[in-house]
Amino acid sequence: MTTSESVLARMPKTELHLHLEGTVRPETLWDLADRAGVPLPAETPQALRAKYVFDSFTQFLELWLAMHSSFVDATAYERMVDDYIADARRQNVRYAEVHFTPYNHERLGKFGARPALEVVTERLQRAESAGGPAVRLIFDIVSALLPASGEYTASLVEQLANPILVAVGLGGPEVDYPRTSAAPYFERVRRAGYPVVAHAGETGPAEHVRQAVVDLKARRVQHGVHAVDDAAILRLLAEHGIACDVALTSNLLLTEFRDLKSHPIRQLLQAGVPVTLSTDDPAFFNTDLTREYELARDEVGLSMEQLWDINLNGLRCGLAELPLRRRLLQQFLAEGAELGLTTVPDSPSAAGQPRTLEGAP
Repeated sequence: MTTSESVLARMPKTELHLHLEGTVRPETLWDLADRAGVPLPAETPQALRAKYVFDSFTQFLELWLAMHSSFVDATAYERMVDDYIADARRQNVRYAEVHFTPYNHERLGKFGARPALEVVTERLQRAESAGGPAVRLIFDIVSALLPASGEYTASLVEQLANPILVAVGLGGPEVDYPRTSAAPYFERVRRAGYPVVAHAGETGPAEHVRQAVVDLKARRVQHGVHAVDDAAILRLLAEHGIACDVALTSNLLLTEFRDLKSHPIRQLLQAGVPVTLSTDDPAFFNTDLTREYELARDEVGLSMEQLWDINLNGLRCGLAELPLRRRLLQQFLAEGAELGLTTVPDSPSAAGQPRTLEGAP
């Protein structure tokens, strides 16, 4: 292991674009499905793992939706959360915002969204009390299932007071689903007091990024890579400090960006757009957060200073309570200094803006 590899493995990390359901490994899914008596599109665990190779978003969604039927009781949700926490601790992930889609669990699961949320929330809080990581939830609305998914999720947010919910997001396919379709539900969510984020500009055009920022008033954009196709939208992101939560391996598998050496992350950074790095659905894409940083260093060619600043953007652009993020930022800076990590000077081409914590004066 080289010095930089050791540092990337050891450094405290943040992650803002991770789907909790996307952390379920094929072996775990096989066990859950077998226990629940749910058929899967494979005859053996090995054959199921072979299905975890995707070359299109549609193919990915087929297995993604089939997985939810295997969540039949509290034990299944506990295992999902506990496995994720163990993996986060292994990688020294200290702060994360994880996407969770209540409507899918209500529609496809056999346990129900509300009891599932109670289990997931309790398990995540227990892990934080036992030393971390600090994990916050983002409830996703499914674009392809609007208006039902929007109505269900907005009503849920209006009725609940989940202690670790920090935002509502928009997920699901982009093609044929303009981001503006979710606008009425996002307005209700904002009136309920929650910020919003949105997947946009991944498999859809730059216009979807504009819609996310202007029409939905998203505080962050998941992916956002097609923003580089429109200089005006790049300026919009940079001027408003809207971060793009980039997932390199996900883009390699599900978009036309099949060469990281020409991945748009460099153009985002050069335009002054804040960027974070995430795994999206790590079990499905056979990756983890440390590997994403290694790819950004080795394939994209970003410096260790840029990578450290991108990592700190997870605290600057996160949506959890400000005192928590300030405390974590102080810890990160102290531990980073021990590892020889330094931030880059204030410049648009570093790791984007903002250079201060979101929500700070």
